[in-house]
Amino acid sequence: MTVTVNFRGHEEPVTCGPEETLLRAGLRAGLALPYECASGGCGSCRSQLVEGEVKSLWPDAGGLSERDRRRGNRILMCQSIPTADCTVKAPILDRLPVSREAVPERVTSRLLGREALSPDTALFTLDFSSPIDFLPGQFMLLESPDGVRRAYSMAHPAAGNDCTTVEFIIRAKPGGAASSWLFDKVQVGDEILVEGPYGRAYAQSGSERPALCIAGGTGLAPILAITEELLVENQTRPVDLYIGARMARDVVLHDRLARLNELGARVAVSVEDPDFAVNEPSGWAMFAASRVGRVIDHVAEDWSDLSDHDIYLAGPAGMVDAALRALVRERGAFSDRLFFDRFIV
Repeated sequence: MTVTVNFRGHEEPVTCGPEETLLRAGLRAGLALPYECASGGCGSCRSQLVEGEVKSLWPDAGGLSERDRRRGNRILMCQSIPTADCTVKAPILDRLPVSREAVPERVTSRLLGREALSPDTALFTLDFSSPIDFLPGQFMLLESPDGVRRAYSMAHPAAGNDCTTVEFIIRAKPGGAASSWLFDKVQVGDEILVEGPYGRAYAQSGSERPALCIAGGTGLAPILAITEELLVENQTRPVDLYIGARMARDVVLHDRLARLNELGARVAVSVEDPDFAVNEPSGWAMFAASRVGRVIDHVAEDWSDLSDHDIYLAGPAGMVDAALRALVRERGAFSDRLFFDRFIV
């Protein structure tokens, strides 16, 4: 059923198709709606349902507080599918989305490959029937047959008009519904429903400022894409890449890191495992530094002033919060030059 949605402050009504969320419908209509994770965890797209009815894809989403639930009219646009004509009071950003941003779509893909990178992490390759357009650093929502939706970032820039494959670095979460589906149930050749692209923490083209790219865990995926894009766009631009991992085995895709190093990136690795041997492990000669501890602490040690940098962050919410404290408050980084999407599940 197609319904009509009125966004307060936006003159034209928006048509919302079957199984289309308010967020996707608004973005398709050109509205600059706020969001980060697009999967219910962060609360950035929280809004007020003034009139009408919606169905929630995730009634217990962490992006709504208990106070929001008591009010009864607070919703998350990324989780809300209207079941009747409705009116929504949502914060609309002053700026319009960048014209390069592709409109999120729901499309069917097939699992082309699943390559183990570590005991709990794999590189998933999905094949689409037509080329996929996205910006380096963006992500997509993968949806299981029973409606479980999880956000995963593309691990490379879009490869041109003829490329129909997309890669994701995914870690298996013990007991996780999405992990059980992706690692245990889906077989090569099976169909996977995908929605996207989403995300605004993508590589900013045209900047001449030095870039600092920081990845924690599987946040390596978008940072790989962003770093490659920055280096290819401007080979004279200084780019430093910091990678944080729990254990040495979690530092994956050495061949891609070597390529970034060859393109001009300074690559440094931080491993939190106190038993990690700082003396250079096999195959780590490309890294400018290998240290024990938290990656954000090491970034702060290496830089006293980041006021002239563009900074890209991807990783666990705790790492992002620590980075905001250490780099903005203590190292002079400008918040409007710090790009990240917060994922909280």
